[in-house]
Amino acid sequence: MLPTSEKLSSARLYVEGLNDARTLLADFFSILLMAVSRRVTSKPAPPPDQWMRLAVCALARSDRTTAQIERMLAAKGASPSQVRAVIRRLTSLRYLDDVAFAARWADRRLARMPMGRARLQEELLATGCPEHIVRATLRATYRKVNEQDLAMQVATMAGQTTSAQTPSRVARLLSQRGFDEDTIEMALGMLNDQ
Repeated sequence: MLPTSEKLSSARLYVEGLNDARTLLADFFSILLMAVSRRVTSKPAPPPDQWMRLAVCALARSDRTTAQIERMLAAKGASPSQVRAVIRRLTSLRYLDDVAFAARWADRRLARMPMGRARLQEELLATGCPEHIVRATLRATYRKVNEQDLAMQVATMAGQTTSAQTPSRVARLLSQRGFDEDTIEMALGMLNDQ
């Protein structure tokens, strides 16, 4: 057995060791908490209307579809629920309207560059318009404009730019512009008649 004085001194050493371990552990956790709090506070949470402002600014620069706005917000870091909320709000304000977008897109594209139904459909689908809206837009657009007249416009312009346009080159151009075979044949026949 140890004498009482030795027991007390070894007990003191043991308690001091525990206190040192507790102190070290407390210091470690306080440093860890400071590091985590710095990391959390270094990136402030975005204000709720930040995503709305970002979407409105994008729409102010150019006309966009719902899908384009969704992709942009997601790429910038908005959560799916934030994206849905912004889309709902923009739609209710009528800032986002895929049907109107598709109609405006089709009218502008045909005014700048006459094209067939297939090409216009590809372009509208590439913008992110839903397929049912694209189909309805194509029906409405080609009710207003005759696709054969558009093909003749393209063929006539091609003939004016180069005098040596062969029928095969004009046919290839019309095909690239999205006109179907029947329309191409009719346009070439009318071009030969002139």
